Amino acid sequence: MKKHRFRHSFRKDKSEVFISVGFLLLLGITIIFGVFFFGMVGLFQLMGVSYESVSSLILFGVLIFILGLLFEAAAKIVKMISLYSKPSPSVFLIWRIFIDLLFTWLTIYTVDELVSQVTMVLWSEWFFTFLLVTADYVFDEKKQTKKLA
Repeated sequence: MKKHRFRHSFRKDKSEVFISVGFLLLLGITIIFGVFFFGMVGLFQLMGVSYESVSSLILFGVLIFILGLLFEAAAKIVKMISLYSKPSPSVFLIWRIFIDLLFTWLTIYTVDELVSQVTMVLWSEWFFTFLLVTADYVFDEKKQTKKLA
């Protein structure tokens, strides 16, 4: 009889831990998307980007993430193929930045064309592109320095 109580208690503890971890993950994801969303809203206000509704901005952000993953994979493939020509490190750095800018802009341009409720002008697309690529390089550099240390 005591074993039965112990098993029931163990299951209860497991379920509490599972629910707690799930809640923490959901909270973290919500915070990340919230910061991205409100940052995007503020940036769009500064750049004069017009949008019809909040749902169109949410769709814009979700499509940026989804298509960004696809275009980033394509950019990595292009960068890996270009390594076979064995360029000098400085040439490869310039090439890598060019490829990242191009594929990030293609992502933003494609999403802008898909979501008709959001209207961006060309200079705001490129500004958003430079901002995203710069943030990517800043956070990537932090990862590289941690690996070296």
